[in-house]
Amino acid sequence: MATKNMKTADIPNPQYCDTFNYQSVRSKTGIGIQNYATCPSPLILIFYCTLVVSLGLIVSYISMNTTYAQIEITTNENISKPMFNETASENAEPKPDILYSALRSDTIVGEVKNNFTYPIESVRITASVHDKNGVIAATGDTYTSDYQIKPGNRSGFDIYLDEKLPSNSKYTLTTSFKKSEDSKPGALQLSVGKNSKGSNSFKVLGEVINQGQDNANSVKVSGIFYDKEHKVLDIDYTYTNPDIIGPNKKAPFELSFYTDNREKIKSIGINAQSNEYSLVTNRTQNKSN
Repeated sequence: MATKNMKTADIPNPQYCDTFNYQSVRSKTGIGIQNYATCPSPLILIFYCTLVVSLGLIVSYISMNTTYAQIEITTNENISKPMFNETASENAEPKPDILYSALRSDTIVGEVKNNFTYPIESVRITASVHDKNGVIAATGDTYTSDYQIKPGNRSGFDIYLDEKLPSNSKYTLTTSFKKSEDSKPGALQLSVGKNSKGSNSFKVLGEVINQGQDNANSVKVSGIFYDKEHKVLDIDYTYTNPDIIGPNKKAPFELSFYTDNREKIKSIGINAQSNEYSLVTNRTQNKSN
């Protein structure tokens, strides 16, 4: 069965619709075939385009506000109150013992004891201070005075805060440390003279003797100052002058600091370390009075 060729005029312009409208296409049998297809209305196209754009803007807005969410508060507004005595450590590993600590106006002082069977180093103490209502008021951190703390030994710390706080403030302390792979042999001998008390100061003079076979570099002397109940009043540290001591040589040091508790100081714990050596502890040391 043969069919007639369609006329060009019978084919609508495809630029305006997706289907052709075949009109008056007849076969030899005389049967007329008509296929009507309507082009979408311009108003409908505009509606769908507007709907798609609107949905895109809504999704984009939700996504941006979810990813970059933030809150704003006024300078005197508090948004939460933490619970005390429920602070968990960052992990379940044991921590060095904080034997004693106290808030002294704008400073937290205390001492840490190494309760492990191996030496530790880089012992860091972090403090979070809250007011009587439980709102955080200050924070600070520091390292212990000594490079390395051997098993059973102590080291002092003091954390300076940005402002003075009332005595009824509460604080929490957390510790972090590294296991030391360096076993420093005991080779530094201490000789401590009498201490002196000024009107608002306390001073201790002494010497460090290097009994090792090599130079002792960066020789550091630290002190923990206790009251009659062995509670920490102050801590201080200094370096010998010079801080490099050759074999069988000695160098002086001076621990001197301002304090309002000079009359309460009853005993001193002194330690000396260098990059290579630790303090000799199996011999009698000269003690301060």
